[in-house]
Amino acid sequence: MAVVYFLLLVGVLAVIHEFGHFLAAKLLDFKVLRFSIGFGRPLLRLRGRETEYQIALIPLGGYVRILGEDIGDVPSPADARRSFAGKPLWQRLVVVFAGPAANLLLPVVIYFVFFAGHTELPAAVVGDVLADGPAARAGLEPGDRVVAVDGSAIRYWEDLESKVQTSIGRQLHLVLQRGDREVEKYLVPVAETVRRRDGSARRRGRVGITHAPFLPFVGVLDRASPAGRAGLRTGDLIISIDGAPVDSWSLVERKLAGARRSSVVYFRGTAVPGIPEVKLLEPHFANLVPDVTIGKTLDRTTYTGLERAEMFVAHIEPGSPADVAGLRPGDLITSLDQQPVPHWMELEQRLQSQPDRAWSVAWQRTGPEGQVLSMSAELTQVRRHELDEYGHSVVRLVFGARNDAERGRGKVVPIEGRFAYAISRAVERTGETIGAMSSGFVAILGGNAPSDAVGGPLTMFRVASVSGERGWESFLLMLALVSVNLGLINLLPIPVLDGGHLLLFGIEAVRRRPLSARTRERVQFAGLAFVAIITVLALRNDVMRFVIR
Repeated sequence: MAVVYFLLLVGVLAVIHEFGHFLAAKLLDFKVLRFSIGFGRPLLRLRGRETEYQIALIPLGGYVRILGEDIGDVPSPADARRSFAGKPLWQRLVVVFAGPAANLLLPVVIYFVFFAGHTELPAAVVGDVLADGPAARAGLEPGDRVVAVDGSAIRYWEDLESKVQTSIGRQLHLVLQRGDREVEKYLVPVAETVRRRDGSARRRGRVGITHAPFLPFVGVLDRASPAGRAGLRTGDLIISIDGAPVDSWSLVERKLAGARRSSVVYFRGTAVPGIPEVKLLEPHFANLVPDVTIGKTLDRTTYTGLERAEMFVAHIEPGSPADVAGLRPGDLITSLDQQPVPHWMELEQRLQSQPDRAWSVAWQRTGPEGQVLSMSAELTQVRRHELDEYGHSVVRLVFGARNDAERGRGKVVPIEGRFAYAISRAVERTGETIGAMSSGFVAILGGNAPSDAVGGPLTMFRVASVSGERGWESFLLMLALVSVNLGLINLLPIPVLDGGHLLLFGIEAVRRRPLSARTRERVQFAGLAFVAIITVLALRNDVMRFVIR
């Protein structure tokens, strides 16, 4: 099937590209002599009134032959007006540009189909609130529905997220629906640094809310704590407290705060013999009586021994900084540079913000006698060069510790105006893809990206086979990405490519007369030589990536 996916990917892109040239030529009344899918000996040939249509033996491209396009073509007087050279310059520009344009428009169609299949979107409903964040200080609560920000109506989570991320340091006025009443809150997003896969970073605003709630999975480090004495263990999932259902960790904290005694119902997963990835959930019941401490000012402090399960280490990568520092599965990470880290996402965000510095990490561990041990160490993250599943070289920032926390499912709402939504998102996604790939081309041409970023036919084969094996949705999305890539490559101002033809037409427009046949031959030869160099580089990268590794 890998060969089929490869031929389908290359074939569709070639047909779309050439069809763009063909359609523009027909609409502008150029005389099209042949439209070929593939190269080499024809397998199927049909003749129209003036155009020959064929499917050729080698399905790795195609071409459109227009009268007078080749240097040696000499059209008859009757057809001179419809030849390529006989048409106005702007029409020739349109025909040449139509090929890359078709490749850049194909993703709009693919993304439209993709987004048109969506019926629901995440709602602007707070799933959970991070402790000590702007949202927590402003008084936002899980379940709050944001209906407006600064007077603009809000329906979807992505709209709320966009408002927050672009408003660093600027006060936002939020209108919330809390139960059957309306609440107004003011908060100021703080800056966070997000690092992309290519190592670049960007700053965006955050207020400390999540769409998906943190499920009430618990961790118990101290076996002598009230939770340990009640029989609770790390990984248990609390489902109700005193008969009231709970679906987030924040709700667990609120219900247990100040309580003298609580009836807790929870699930415990039991592994199925022979199927380690499947667990059976068994219900359990516990009476949780917290320890109470009275301070000198008569303030009451309760201690249950329950911790967030998400901050417990589940996996350690051998040889990683976390492994060398001494972290082990079952440890509870408590602070980073003496500052508490209540959520794993906050731990990752802080580590990514300054990837090259040394961090002081503190954690707790259950000792051999059941006692709680406090430990700490300094570590510095490392960068590792790896090949992803598509064979591309990527740089991964490695900390080395991972958790196993599960997230809940946030609220969703039906999409209003699905057609308009699909169109706008398709155009937006295509624009983002074009922008990202254009930046990549500039980096490669400017020497700011490694030369092994250029891939050849083996890379294309790998991309097609991996995305195809993942399913048609993945394959179509990859087709959209490669189509943008092909469209942009063809727009490069290199002779023999469409962009080279556009450049020559631009020179012709400035000179007010076409270049001589000899000059065009020399320019074409120079373009072929450049393309040959790039092809050799791409083939060399393919061999180093897939053959010699």
